[in-house]
Amino acid sequence: MITLGIHDGHTATAAIAVNGKIVACISEERLVREKEWGGFPTNAIKRCLEVAGVVPEQVNGVGYVSLMPLTIHKSYDSPTLYKRLFSYATRILPKSFLRSSAWVRTAQKVGGRKNQEEHRRLLAGLGITAPVKYYEHHLLHAAAAHLQSPWGKDQNLVITNDGSGDAVCASVNIGRGNDIQRLETISNYNSLGEFYTRVTQYLAMKPMSHEYKLMGLAPYAKESYGLKTYELIKDWFQFNPRRPLAFENHSGYWRWQYLNGFQKIFHTKHRFDNIAWAAQKLIEEVQTQWIKNIIRETGIHNVVLCGGVFLNVKANHKILLLDEIDKLFIFPSGGDECLPMGAALMQQVELGQQNTEPLHTLYLGDSFDDAAIELELRNWTQKLNIERRDDIHEHVGRRLNDGMVIARFFGRMEWGARALGNRSIIADGRKPDVIIRINEAIKNRDFWMPFAPSVLHERVNDYFIVPKNYFSPYMTMAFQSKPLAREHIRGGLHPYDFTGRVQMVKEDWNPEYYRVLKSFETASGGVGGILNTSFNLHGEAIVRTPRDAVETFLNSGLDALAIGLYFVTKK
Repeated sequence: MITLGIHDGHTATAAIAVNGKIVACISEERLVREKEWGGFPTNAIKRCLEVAGVVPEQVNGVGYVSLMPLTIHKSYDSPTLYKRLFSYATRILPKSFLRSSAWVRTAQKVGGRKNQEEHRRLLAGLGITAPVKYYEHHLLHAAAAHLQSPWGKDQNLVITNDGSGDAVCASVNIGRGNDIQRLETISNYNSLGEFYTRVTQYLAMKPMSHEYKLMGLAPYAKESYGLKTYELIKDWFQFNPRRPLAFENHSGYWRWQYLNGFQKIFHTKHRFDNIAWAAQKLIEEVQTQWIKNIIRETGIHNVVLCGGVFLNVKANHKILLLDEIDKLFIFPSGGDECLPMGAALMQQVELGQQNTEPLHTLYLGDSFDDAAIELELRNWTQKLNIERRDDIHEHVGRRLNDGMVIARFFGRMEWGARALGNRSIIADGRKPDVIIRINEAIKNRDFWMPFAPSVLHERVNDYFIVPKNYFSPYMTMAFQSKPLAREHIRGGLHPYDFTGRVQMVKEDWNPEYYRVLKSFETASGGVGGILNTSFNLHGEAIVRTPRDAVETFLNSGLDALAIGLYFVTKK
């Protein structure tokens, strides 16, 4: 059985499932070279079919993300008439009604998609004539996580939380087998994600994109000052004893109205870092209390989480520490780019597929063989020194120890927001000058932002405090570091609080990348981790093709490019 999942909002993405397993998932941004591109993902669909070895006529069903039209990133501050009218309504409707979910189904019907025929026409243009079904946004977040849970589907508490989707910001569900039962729906008037996004915007960063910068900025504030700011907003989200599975917005603001509220209470009196600290604390406090409440009410201790708010790795660590949780699975890259996985899998289930496979590695994109790589490199012989090496992985590890900053392009491309070694820039995290070079000559990142460490799985306890032996191969969690980490991989830690958003590297998950780390460990005299950041220039999408890799290499201050079996330097 073959099904296709499609997301046509911001971070537009396509996914292919075959017999209960996601076999390909690619975001359109990688092909059109525009970060967070939104719209119908024509190129991604084509490439996913090719990667999966599927012809369009073989597709048995198409799952489409969301019942309502999706936000395209560029239109975030140009709301539709429907959204403007609702904004006006929030000023006159009772707040108790807005906090409830009573109006959600009506909103989904009134604001429902009007372009279904256009979608069918676009699919037919690609040769796909299979039946199409539209799914509710948060059902797909839940499905992506539950149906691919690493420990199975017997009984999971499935919690979703994001900015907004189909007028909903969060949901509480129980997953049993292929069935997902909704217990609570929280309307987007109550959105924690929207609050955090508007703080990001208020601090002159890009909303729906730079929230991770807000999280990275928060630790720089002094707690005593941050608490003064927090006091002003701590009651903005509250819990209603009559509705124990939900949180409610008591700020009086919705969406862009937050900006006026921030201006009133923060202007000239509260510094940017204190605002970031307060916003981060609010997210952590509400999320942890909410999840504790849910576990208490349901009695289920195996928890799976999905949605953009769960990209916050600092809050995720606080959730992991909860005594109430036995098992925890945080779906990687749980923003809207994961929704096509849920759509493809829901189609599988509804068409009769009983078994769905747990999520394993995220190397779900395309790859290029040696012949394709060599053909591209021939175009650049005047600018490049090109050396083929059968020991390329060991060679890269040794050259990292020599102080080189190396871009690595090997095997299948990662899906999602995190580079996990196959489209990465890597370096020796012990050398402060390397960090400066990556920031200033390659990435142009904000000074306060951390990189991330890739660490051999068997060495992770040497460097980090890992509660509950949590396995983190996807960079979904920030761990507290130990002193040895600050000596061996300091460049991959947060510069101020020394936490690390770790990728734990197992040999059977990525044998070639594991060889790089082992070679570096030998060459360095025992250092079990390296600095890892995505292979792209600031503001650009992660590289996909050999040409993307070479052009990015030439336009940066990188020392070398390891591409396939070739080690490349500049002439």
